[in-house]
Amino acid sequence: MDQSHPVRLEHAAPRGIACVPAHLPPAEVPRRFGEFLDQVYAAGKRGEVTLDGQNIFVYREAADGQMDIEFGVGTSAPFAPVGNVRYAALPTGEVAATTHWGDYGGLKGAHAAVVAWCRANGHRRAGTLWEIYGHWRDDPAERRTDIYHLLA
Repeated sequence: MDQSHPVRLEHAAPRGIACVPAHLPPAEVPRRFGEFLDQVYAAGKRGEVTLDGQNIFVYREAADGQMDIEFGVGTSAPFAPVGNVRYAALPTGEVAATTHWGDYGGLKGAHAAVVAWCRANGHRRAGTLWEIYGHWRDDPAERRTDIYHLLA
């Protein structure tokens, strides 16, 4: 087991996000997330949505091997769609979770730790997962990302 990413069971509480949905291969996320988040932050700057500044990406497995992704930012209340920006609620229910500290390049290992833990402990994943990014830090070692895999 990956000792740098201890996994815990939690109950995911309700939380809303302002997001732009996309259908992409996972490998394109690092290169393209900005084009989607920029739309959310622009709506926030115009006062059309209220943002908390915490980036949240929700991934759902798609039948074609790609992912349905919501690139979002936490928000405190539902709102009517603004251009491509829409309100969505994070999934709720039992999750396997871990916290990754460090450069975002290590997120793949954190997800692998959750998958391995689920297999070893008899938990079936539902195919939906999300990442909640801590507020930006210049020092990569201080960057926190919480990772959640919804359980079936």
